Amino acid sequence: MLPLIPVEQETELKETLGQGSWLALEKVYYKDNKQVERTWERVIRKSNRNDGTSISSALDAVDIHAVLLTPLPELLLVVQYRPAIQRYCIEFPSGLIDKNEDPVDAAIREFQEETGYQVKDKNSIRLHKSVVSYEPGLTNSCCCVAQITIHCDQQQKEEKIKQQLEPDEWSLQTIRLPLKNLMTHLLELENTHDGQLIIDSRVHAYAAGLLAHDQLLLGKT
Repeated sequence: MLPLIPVEQETELKETLGQGSWLALEKVYYKDNKQVERTWERVIRKSNRNDGTSISSALDAVDIHAVLLTPLPELLLVVQYRPAIQRYCIEFPSGLIDKNEDPVDAAIREFQEETGYQVKDKNSIRLHKSVVSYEPGLTNSCCCVAQITIHCDQQQKEEKIKQQLEPDEWSLQTIRLPLKNLMTHLLELENTHDGQLIIDSRVHAYAAGLLAHDQLLLGKT
């Protein structure tokens, strides 16, 4: 177990600094292990968090790692314009979890809406119940990860795949990249768009993990 330094949370002491339609900026007050009072500014979502102490009470969204079982397995990703960075971004399919919604149900809904692929068996989804932080220095927003494997049989022909996008997802498109040499494929794609396309850190970490596995454990170069 790690020797974590005790922190006293001043749970009632939060100061709202600004609000938008979906997000708010607030200042959090807390004390460190030496009783020194400290503050931190963070962005929070104004809705979607569930009540209670279950896993879903700490979650805002679910990220989906979807592998297509083709002759050469592929990772299914999405590309969409992100106004915050003024660039297009290569990302995992992802979406917010509605209040009191089961994360698995949210994963199925968002996956079908964003990619058009149908999940026939709910039990085929592997949900990692660990809460994962998005950007802990900036926001309290957290997610969990769902793994989906799609068998590309006759029922998953391309002509039957139709996205059901929200109005603000006007730019979203799906891409399929081979899992083999994934990092190379990502960087090649990024480099062909003259700085207008960026790789999401989670996708980059996923590809880096595969690369490290090949180089360090399998001895490949």
